[in-house]
Amino acid sequence: MFLFLGSNLLKLLGVLAVFFGLIFLMETFVITLKEIFSIIVGNVDTWAVFTVFVLSESFLGIIPPDFFIVWTKELSHHINVNAWLLVGFLATLSYVGGMISFAVGMRIIKIPRIHKWALKKYGNLFNNLKKWGGFFVVLSALLPVPFSIVMMICGITGYPFKWAAYLGLFRYLRFFGYALFLFTLV
Repeated sequence: MFLFLGSNLLKLLGVLAVFFGLIFLMETFVITLKEIFSIIVGNVDTWAVFTVFVLSESFLGIIPPDFFIVWTKELSHHINVNAWLLVGFLATLSYVGGMISFAVGMRIIKIPRIHKWALKKYGNLFNNLKKWGGFFVVLSALLPVPFSIVMMICGITGYPFKWAAYLGLFRYLRFFGYALFLFTLV
């Protein structure tokens, strides 16, 4: 178990180093994040962005929420709404997206073909999640690990919804903590 966590933590740190390195290079040589988000706020419908965010947070979590957190700061200047209120709204949408993912997991595992494939491919992960599920939920809620995927796996493995819902509230801590850091960058 600890070998699994250690190797994945190293991978995560590598991904974060590459991510922040690319942002640094982009900001230095191409365009700043503030300029990018000014363009987005000025040209893309706000509700379209929120819709993309909810879809991302409900299914696979492909787009890092950090981009949306930075976007809320720029949006707050554009529509005269407190940025922290928008971060709270994003956190709520992310939390709800996680609960949707949990429900999807509960539904898809009932499909026999998917059930068989999932047990064959991810059986060890499922066993670890049953044992350490709360830890994985908190980890995914706080760190840049796809929260929706972990919540979907919780639904698939039959992890208790009550605990997933309680521990998923750490998502708010992540959003406000990251906003505190990211708002100083832009």
